[in-house]
Amino acid sequence: MAEECRYCHRRIDVKDPVHARYFPFCSERCKMAELGLWFQDKYVFSRPIDEVADEAAPETPAKPKPPGNPANSA
Repeated sequence: MAEECRYCHRRIDVKDPVHARYFPFCSERCKMAELGLWFQDKYVFSRPIDEVADEAAPETPAKPKPPGNPANSA
């Protein structure tokens, strides 16, 4: 299965043990180069992480209200 390196866009074979070690990059050089971009603030999150975590959490369904006392409903 051929993929593309996220940094240099070179084609890589993910079944090859050398490439699988650094996947989704083709080499340690590309992996470290992209990490350097994060440290230089070239990549940023588009919104605060708390909002992303809230969206990923499943919503808790609302509990149904218990029925009223049948003796009082006449």
